[in-house]
Amino acid sequence: MAIKKVLFVGYGLILSAIIGLIAAAFLVIEGFMTKVIWLSNSYVFQTFLIIVGSFILYFLLKRWPNLPKTSKDSIKELRQNQTIDYQDVFLNLLVTLVILSFGSGVGPEAALLSAIISLSIWQADNLRYFYFQYDELKQLSLGTSVKHLLNPFKYRQRYDGRIAPKTPKFLKWKKLLYIVFSINGLLAFVLLIKQTDQPSFIMKLGHSHWQLSELWIVPLLMIVGIIIGMILKKLNYLFEKSIQRLNLNLAVRITLGAIGIIVISYLEPNLLFSGQHSLHLLIGAWSNQSATFLFLMALLKLIFLAWCLTFNWRGGDIFPITFATMTAGFGVATLLPNFDTLLVVAVLATTLMSELLSPIVAGVFIALFFPITLMPIIILVAGVLFLKRKYLLRGGIFND
Repeated sequence: MAIKKVLFVGYGLILSAIIGLIAAAFLVIEGFMTKVIWLSNSYVFQTFLIIVGSFILYFLLKRWPNLPKTSKDSIKELRQNQTIDYQDVFLNLLVTLVILSFGSGVGPEAALLSAIISLSIWQADNLRYFYFQYDELKQLSLGTSVKHLLNPFKYRQRYDGRIAPKTPKFLKWKKLLYIVFSINGLLAFVLLIKQTDQPSFIMKLGHSHWQLSELWIVPLLMIVGIIIGMILKKLNYLFEKSIQRLNLNLAVRITLGAIGIIVISYLEPNLLFSGQHSLHLLIGAWSNQSATFLFLMALLKLIFLAWCLTFNWRGGDIFPITFATMTAGFGVATLLPNFDTLLVVAVLATTLMSELLSPIVAGVFIALFFPITLMPIIILVAGVLFLKRKYLLRGGIFND
């Protein structure tokens, strides 16, 4: 029995490492493809490539209309069916790769999380096969057993609540393995990212020296952020409903999405892609820009995001919204020179992101970019907005 446990854990570590490497490889390939496609500085050639990309995307979506899947899609499928059809995980990443590489203003996180969720179910099915068919595998030759276990498609076993062990000891061991396998996959992911010199997702925006005397501005910034967030959500809702009423076919939708990318590539190329690698502009090239410029860039980024999502150039919204809300935050900070800059940015960005996404996502994600001295403020703002969303607006007219 001890040998079975050791082999089971070892097999799980191999599978979780494979998942981490697949996730990292996707980002490496996406970064390489983006550099190759956008290597030329010629607007004419870039426009030609975007048109080529739109044709590729059209044929992919014509064949697989339900792609790309996002993490929300995968979670919904998992809740409904207690499992996920992971046969299309690489097709999903392929479609997302095309969308990201050709300049869409969305992030990789949605498809990446969807793939990780699907592959985690795949890992569980493989481990389940090993656990329940262990005696059968022992009867086979070593080479045949290894072939069975390394076959990515054939030898798996879906979850069946009727035969699943439910003893407290087993469930405790299962939870521990979840943690071990997750850490192992993360280490494999980080190792490949480091080895390929990929740019970091996270960067610190500087130092903060806020004072207690400045805290009175926090509730005012939150009110402003809440109002702006509610207006933006309402406008986005009206835009989506208007487009739905037009009942556009796939070719027209993808063409409109491509036109949006072409326009942004002419107006402000820094707004292409997700925005996670453009945050350096806020403390670099854009640090001396006016509040009006920063507000326009933030608004244009959100419009571009909504445009891409609506017209089938789909992807994640966390990184684009992070970039837009922080840009707006720096815009407000230029109007409040007597206050700590990062305090203003952190409060407004957390508030806006909480309204546009969720307070939990905003609190966790925004905190990664700011010094630890602002952590209590970010947690406080996210906490207040979480309580507002959960209790104050329950059943109200502004409820999502």
